[in-house]
Amino acid sequence: MTSYSDPIHNLIYNNDASHIQTKSNVEVYIPKTKEDVKGIVSACVTHNRKIICRWGWTNLVGSCLPTEDAAIIDFSKLTLIRETGDGFYVEPGVTTDQLNEYLAPKKLYFPVVLWSHTAAEIGWMISTNWAWMRAVKYWKIWNWIEEIEFLRLNTNKEIIIEKITGETLKNILWMEWTCWIILEAKIKVIAKPQELSASFFEFDDITANIEKVKQLLKQEDPYLSAMEIINPYVSKLLWRNEKYHLLVEYEKNNNWDIKDPEKIKEIWSKRDSCYSVVVNDWFIQIEDPEVEIDKQTELFDWFEKNNIPAYGHIWIGVIHPHFRPDQEWLMDEMYSLVQKLWWKVSWEHWIWIKKLKYISEETKNQQKSIKEKYDPSECFL
Repeated sequence: MTSYSDPIHNLIYNNDASHIQTKSNVEVYIPKTKEDVKGIVSACVTHNRKIICRWGWTNLVGSCLPTEDAAIIDFSKLTLIRETGDGFYVEPGVTTDQLNEYLAPKKLYFPVVLWSHTAAEIGWMISTNWAWMRAVKYWKIWNWIEEIEFLRLNTNKEIIIEKITGETLKNILWMEWTCWIILEAKIKVIAKPQELSASFFEFDDITANIEKVKQLLKQEDPYLSAMEIINPYVSKLLWRNEKYHLLVEYEKNNNWDIKDPEKIKEIWSKRDSCYSVVVNDWFIQIEDPEVEIDKQTELFDWFEKNNIPAYGHIWIGVIHPHFRPDQEWLMDEMYSLVQKLWWKVSWEHWIWIKKLKYISEETKNQQKSIKEKYDPSECFL
């Protein structure tokens, strides 16, 4: 199996979206079939090399960066989508855009759509148990995966191919790719929503914003699909308007403020651009604490006090503050606040290099027990 270790591949694979830059000599494999993957893993075992999986280029915590004793497997060429009598199966390199383009002629839809939908690959989304902008209605990714076929190694470093379904999925989807390689996933799909409507609110303070969210949730509208918040710092960059903004979407053309599809598309385009405009202002480090709705006022007040841009999925509680490279002390302060609020340090982007110091002993022990079960040979990083 061909590997790449030239200067260009060294440059490319020592970087990702985490803004951590490594200087390891890389050995990169780019399989095109599941059989290729098996051959690569066998070669890594033979040469006693650790295995690092790489999906797309959107990783934000450094989990796909190389070390000197590891080989990188890039899954971007494993893009087969197949349909059988019992459902749809996708290889790990398929992006959500590619999948939904395939499903569109059938008037079907995979509703797990991230802001990085053009590049985010299914294998990576499953490995981090991603939540997303329409999780208000569709919840987390484990709800949309029926079965996973994956490769792992036993104590003797022999290749084992397993399939898992049901509740077992929930226990392992958040382990990144530190124990196995996802080869294929059976997904669930829905009929593509044909109508959308939206509301777009402005507020002077976070308290009014959160009260509006609670009011809308009490209505228990089955068509409510998204609730996205943008804080004043980000609003200033987008609209030169230092207000809180709340985007609410419904999968039905009800009597809401906005019905024009182009207008809805324009608002979502602004929401999609939050990351880029904030990074252009040199807040390059994005975080993902999860804080329940009743405790978010204190968190957003802290953002305002410290001039921190933030936006995110307000109903499920996953918020994305950004920090500049010299603001690690503020990140420490924020995570101390999150822990005081008795909620999760991290959710969507997970942990790896950037957030190990913030996670609890309980989480570390959970990861360790799963690692011991599924990767006893410790071949995966």
